[in-house]
Amino acid sequence: MNWFTKITGWPAQFAVFRTKIYYEDKKKQGRHIKGPAIIISNHTSVFDYAVYLFVFFTRTLRFQMAEVLFKKKFLGPFLKLMGGIYVNRDTYDFSFVGKSQAILEKGGVVGVFPESRIPRPEEKRPLEFKPSAAYLAYISGVPIIPIVTNGSYFNLKKRARVLIGTPIDISIYWDPNKERRENLSFITDILRKEIIRLTKELKKRQERDELRPPFYYFFNDIIRITAAFPALVWFRPKVVYSSKEAKKKYKKGVMFYANHTGFGDPLYIMTCIYYRRIHFVAMQEILDNPKMHFWFDKGFRVIPIDRENMNMNSFKKLTAFLDAGCAVGIFPEGHIKTSDEAVDDFKNGLVLMALKGKCPLVPLYVEKRKHWYNRLVLFQGEAIDLNAMYGSMPTMAQIEEAGKMCRDREIELAELCRQYYSNKQ
Repeated sequence: MNWFTKITGWPAQFAVFRTKIYYEDKKKQGRHIKGPAIIISNHTSVFDYAVYLFVFFTRTLRFQMAEVLFKKKFLGPFLKLMGGIYVNRDTYDFSFVGKSQAILEKGGVVGVFPESRIPRPEEKRPLEFKPSAAYLAYISGVPIIPIVTNGSYFNLKKRARVLIGTPIDISIYWDPNKERRENLSFITDILRKEIIRLTKELKKRQERDELRPPFYYFFNDIIRITAAFPALVWFRPKVVYSSKEAKKKYKKGVMFYANHTGFGDPLYIMTCIYYRRIHFVAMQEILDNPKMHFWFDKGFRVIPIDRENMNMNSFKKLTAFLDAGCAVGIFPEGHIKTSDEAVDDFKNGLVLMALKGKCPLVPLYVEKRKHWYNRLVLFQGEAIDLNAMYGSMPTMAQIEEAGKMCRDREIELAELCRQYYSNKQ
């Protein structure tokens, strides 16, 4: 019956749930469950069970289910055929524990909603957990796999999202010096906190996806692909590194910062750092220009900043991209260089963004080509990890110090640039 339901119901569930599955650590726990296990989950709807049937497609899930479901005219017989474990919450009948244990001993998978019911809209979620999952794990010795769902079903605008956590071995938390009831209460509290943690993580990952919806980079990638060959021929790009450590390629969240010599700087940097999509920070007035809006917004996916009214929304959007593992490019001078200095003064917003985004800062130096036939050369320095240096709550003096250090690194690259061209002569 389980396999018949899964095979025949697959097209329908794909349309109504459109489930997006995340993993805390796919190597430790993916969609296939090996051996006996207990699944625990938050409870948002009666359809949670239906979603999990298809999430763990290769295993037969035997969920503990409330007596009220078995009283339904058509639903009750169906759940019996599916192997649902009858739980009567109105009596002291604990036979469901023995049935669950027997399934686990045969190598099966048992599902438990520890809240025992769906929370009402006004109630804080999750509800207090019942100790049945912890007790079942104690008597069977099998691991508990925590999973959470956002409960977004039958929604055309939003899709169901599920996060699979890593298995929990309750023996790690069992204290032989305490009574069984104390241990079960303590472990049940740990399981509830784990579900709360995973719920927050799922929300965080959902926000990351919504930040960059499907086809978000469509025009950006078309421009990058079609312009790749002409750019290579025209610029003949070369990257000069300040050291061996500076040669690292950054696959996660990173902030590239550079001097600002002209409007072509973003193009030069994108040509040299070809392996990343870089979201450059740009002035809001550029996007407000109807002639430029499409290219900068859809084509280059810049992050607009209103310099006259720098608010928290702009700051949050920028750090959200960093937190999502994106590469951000910024020109901390705030304008095209106007002085005779190698690098103008920096704005400390660079430091605050890197600290909030918990990402490394990578200094770049762009040397403007004197003639059209000159080769484009980009100078790259070693990454600066401000979080490792100052922590998440630096003082104002440390922020000032970090800003000066970032500018000093830029000046060092400017000197490296001067030496490079001196040696070429």
